[in-house]
Amino acid sequence: MEVSESMMRTFSASKHIFLLLVLALVYGCSESVTLEVLDETEDPIYRRAKDLLARDLNSEALSNFNKLIAKRDGIAPESHLEAGLIHLNHIKDPISAIYHFKRNIAIKQRERQSRQRDAGMARVEDLVSTAKKELLMTVDAQDYRLKLLDTIEQLRNENESMKVQIQQLRQQHSSGAVSPGVFSRTPDSSGITDNSLSTSNEGIEPSRPDARSSQGRRIYTVQERDSLYKISRQMYGDPGRWREILEANRGVLPSESQLQPGMRLIIP
Repeated sequence: MEVSESMMRTFSASKHIFLLLVLALVYGCSESVTLEVLDETEDPIYRRAKDLLARDLNSEALSNFNKLIAKRDGIAPESHLEAGLIHLNHIKDPISAIYHFKRNIAIKQRERQSRQRDAGMARVEDLVSTAKKELLMTVDAQDYRLKLLDTIEQLRNENESMKVQIQQLRQQHSSGAVSPGVFSRTPDSSGITDNSLSTSNEGIEPSRPDARSSQGRRIYTVQERDSLYKISRQMYGDPGRWREILEANRGVLPSESQLQPGMRLIIP
């Protein structure tokens, strides 16, 4: 009897150990399956975000994508891509879109090279280019670009005007028409001396910008610090039409850099 009871106790203990081992094995397998299957796109937060996006609830979807990005410590390339698309197409925030697209590319670069990966990265690179173009089309960027172009054109014209006037002064000086001391006088803020002469403007009576010739064409008399951009903006309300004015006045204005005060331009 004692032997039988001892064997029963041993069998019972072995049975419990076996069951514990089986449970540990099953639990371990289930954990590995869960970790393997539950990638970013299988995460409930990602699925919820995609569902919200399908229902045009863009702000709510973006909030969930950002939540998943934070949960995965930024390693969420698909969420970055979706967030970038929302910023680009719906919120109209190209700067934030570029940030998310760049994060997607940086994460994808760590993955094993494949055609699918490379194709996906090329697509996101195209999205970055699109976002950059959108950024340049914003009102602030347009205003800044036009101001910059206007300033460059103005400086160029002033420089050309200065060269012409200095050349005229030198010619007059060599012929004795101008006293030798004229070149030593202090220039004013525009860089031209008070004694500067411009024979090209003599005999031209200034006219209003909206004056019309006998043929009914508008004539504009170029003023100080004018540029074709500025004239186009004043006459058309659109600085981008300056080339039309240049083409209409090629006879007296071979290039935009030769614009001079006093010139009478046809406004087509």
